[in-house]
Amino acid sequence: MSAADQDLTQLLDALDGALNGRSRGEVLDGMRARGDFVDWMGRLRGSMSEHRFVAGAERFDVAHLVRRLDVRTRKDGFRVLHSWNHRTHEFTEDMVPVLMVDFFLRAGPKDPDPAVVLSILLDYYFLHLLALCAMRAWDAGDPDLALARVQSLLEALQGEDGSGHQFVDDAETLLIYALSQFHPEEQAYDRIITRVAELGSTRRLAFARVSASVLSAHLRWGFWLMYGRDVVRMRADNVGDYPWLLDVVVTLLRGWVEAEEAGAPQEDRDHIAESLLQGLAADPWAFTGSRPPAFAAHSEACDEVSALLEAHAPSLLEAFERHKPTKTEYAPLAFHFNFPHNALVAVLTLALLEGRPQPLPLNVLFTREMEGLPEGETQEGLARTLMAFSKGRPDRLGNRGEVLVAYDPLSAMRSYSMTTKALRKRFAEG
Repeated sequence: MSAADQDLTQLLDALDGALNGRSRGEVLDGMRARGDFVDWMGRLRGSMSEHRFVAGAERFDVAHLVRRLDVRTRKDGFRVLHSWNHRTHEFTEDMVPVLMVDFFLRAGPKDPDPAVVLSILLDYYFLHLLALCAMRAWDAGDPDLALARVQSLLEALQGEDGSGHQFVDDAETLLIYALSQFHPEEQAYDRIITRVAELGSTRRLAFARVSASVLSAHLRWGFWLMYGRDVVRMRADNVGDYPWLLDVVVTLLRGWVEAEEAGAPQEDRDHIAESLLQGLAADPWAFTGSRPPAFAAHSEACDEVSALLEAHAPSLLEAFERHKPTKTEYAPLAFHFNFPHNALVAVLTLALLEGRPQPLPLNVLFTREMEGLPEGETQEGLARTLMAFSKGRPDRLGNRGEVLVAYDPLSAMRSYSMTTKALRKRFAEG
């Protein structure tokens, strides 16, 4: 076992002990043993910063492991634990969960629920350690198994022993959350594409499905809200996203063809079609018209996309019809954001301010209207709440005054129309 693999295994082992059983409760009990709420938050902040916690007679000290894994991740071009400040153009000194503690103390809400606030923030800290582990999965001999273990720990994090706050559904989304912070080194994304290709087909498809939702929401946000529907500007400002988007569309098309040829259940094919529609809607003309400059080094993948769309356009368009947005039902094409962490942080902030863990994970916003959600919870309700929060104060807007999280059913219908029209014009007519 390599040193990198050993570090990852040890951190996963430590997280297993922290996330299963009473450990988190004992950590919080110790923090609340004396003083007031501000004192408790200060202790939580200090423990997060040092990566050291006390749970009864047990100690959770992973500072050396986190430091080594973080250094390796930085060498790969990514910063998982720290946020990029778009105003100062540098990474923050404190890690993201610590910044959230500071934010809450500055916000100073009246009568906060200490148990809820401390518990959610502690879970948010552990979420970032799991994100770091997901990024280091390729240090292991078998990255699929490493990600499976991250998945198991994510389920424990969001299970009955924690705050009850739901962040994301799976390890793939957690990995994308880690990736989708702004990173100045655009070539870093190419390394991730290469690494994802090493995963098994099931996990590659799962990663592609979530990636399609995230990239589509991100690029559509730019198209509608930032670039004035100028595709050339959008492509120039998001060069690093396009090879990733191309790889996602290739993977989903292959998955669609395999499912069709294998006679897979309609539900399975519909899931792939929904994701593929979102991926293509990110920039339909990139796959039906002149190729973006960012595709220049990927002609083989572009040719494969064109061939598969040519061969399967009629059946795909029929499948897409089942996901056509309407004014009356939730549609993922109506939901868009600058970056997924903007949405995740908005959900978290609302939960802290309201003293209520969010029962819906971010992933529910990536799929069409669902049944069986907790009573009183809807996807559209969550999306609109996030939009209202995002435009509630000037400091929550983008540098040009853009709403960073938006829900707009009309834009969904327009995106669908533009995407299917482009496909029909290129592949299904004549």
